[in-house]
Amino acid sequence: MPTFKSIAYQILKEADKPLHSREITKIAKKRGLKSTGKTPEKTMEAIISVDIKKYKEKSRFVRIAKSTFTINKNWKPSFEKSYKISKLSSRQKGDIAENRIIELILLYGSNLACYKPTSDDEGIDLIIKDKITEHTFFIQVKSIWRTQGPVVTSIKKHSIVDRKKLGIVICVFDVEEGEISEYLWFIPAMDLARKAPLNKKYQRYIFVSGRKQRETNNWNQYLIDKRDLAETILEQMKKR
Repeated sequence: MPTFKSIAYQILKEADKPLHSREITKIAKKRGLKSTGKTPEKTMEAIISVDIKKYKEKSRFVRIAKSTFTINKNWKPSFEKSYKISKLSSRQKGDIAENRIIELILLYGSNLACYKPTSDDEGIDLIIKDKITEHTFFIQVKSIWRTQGPVVTSIKKHSIVDRKKLGIVICVFDVEEGEISEYLWFIPAMDLARKAPLNKKYQRYIFVSGRKQRETNNWNQYLIDKRDLAETILEQMKKR
C-alpha cells in the first residue's frame, strides 16, 4: 500500500515542478492512495511538513510556498542502511504498539481519556473513556512486526464473546520509521466474530489481509488512517 510520503515524492518527481498539497492529493487518490479522513489534503501537507521539519536539508521535500512543495534534488535514499530492531519479547512489542495507539487517541481525541487495566484482563489492552458522556470503550491491540507478506494475526474466541463495547485494532509496525504504519484496521469485536474464520482446534479467530487494497479483501471497510482512530472510536461509542 503506498504511503503519503512515497507517493507524494513520486508525483512531484514526475511533475518536475512545485505542486500544491491539494493537487498532490488529487493525483495520489487516482493512483490508489487510500484516505478515510475528511481532509486528506491537510494530512498530506502535514506529513510532508513534518518530514521537512524532522530531516531539514536531508528531507526528500522542499517547501516553495504555503502548502506548495517540490522534491529535494539532492536527496538520495539510503538503500545501504537497513534498520534492525533489538530482540524484543512479544510482551515488549505489544507494549510499544499499545503506547503508540494511546498517543494517537490522546493526540486526535481531545475529549478522550485512555487507561491501561490495572489487572490482567485478557482481551482488554486499553480502556477509553469519553470525558463528556463518561461512556467507555475497550480496545484490544494486535501488532504485526513482519515487513513482508500478508497481515496475519489471531484473536482468542473467549476474549471477545459478548463484547459489544470492544474494538480490535490491528496495526503494522514500520521498523524503518519507528512507528506504526499510516493505516490500521479498527474492527468491532462482534464484526470480527461474524466475519473471521474460526480455528476450532485452538478456538481462535483468524485475521488475514493483504497489505494492499483489493476488491477481494474482506477487511477493506475497516481500514482507516491512523489519525482517524479517535474519531472512529467515538462513532462506535455512539452506536452502543
